[in-house]
Parts: sequence; C-alpha cells; structure tokens
Amino acid sequence: MSIKEKHFETITEPTARDAYERLESAVMRRDGAVDDCSYMLIADYCRNEQLKQLLLSDIDARGLGREIKNYRQSYYKPNESISQLKGVIEQQRRILGELKLTPASRKAENVAIDDELSQF
Repeated sequence: MSIKEKHFETITEPTARDAYERLESAVMRRDGAVDDCSYMLIADYCRNEQLKQLLLSDIDARGLGREIKNYRQSYYKPNESISQLKGVIEQQRRILGELKLTPASRKAENVAIDDELSQF
C-alpha cells in the first residue's frame, strides 16, 4: 500500500482529495519528485481542508452568532467555528509556504544572499 493510499483512507472529502492531487502535481512539477516529508505536509493540508469544510458547514447552519438572553440581560455570542476556521486557514497557508507553493515563498527561494563568506 502506497503512502497516498494510506492518506486517502483518512482523506474522504472530495475537495480535500482534489487538493491532494493538485498539491502533489505542483510539488512534482517543482521538484521532479515528491518525498515522504512533502507527502506528509500535503496530507496535513488536506486534513485541514476537510476540517475547514466542516467548519464552513457549521457556520452555514448556525450563522455568525446568536443572541442569548439570561434573565434581564442579553448578549451576542459569536459562533466559535469562525475563530477555529481562521486558525485552520492560517495553518494551511503555513503548509503551502513550507512546500514553497506561495508567491512569497518562491520569491524568498530565488533571493541569493551575498554575505561575502562565499569568498573564503
């Protein structure tokens, strides 16, 4: 059983599987091959994608928040899925940066630092 098949046992969401295929081909085009570390990062990204889809479904179902009344007081309680969604998206961005698939990470890769140590 290949590592991809093992990952697909836990990655069941169609959008996450599609993201897996797209990220795998992007890394393959960039590096010529996909190593085990990259496969693990891709799988983490896709598991986060599944979680993101669940959070978006919860936000669609429950809305952005609700008003709660407690005796004479009333207050607004935001949906906690929103803050969790922000964290998941940020983690996905970090993974893309680690895979060097963001514009900023590709720029950083191309910049050569001349610190004059190469002359020694």
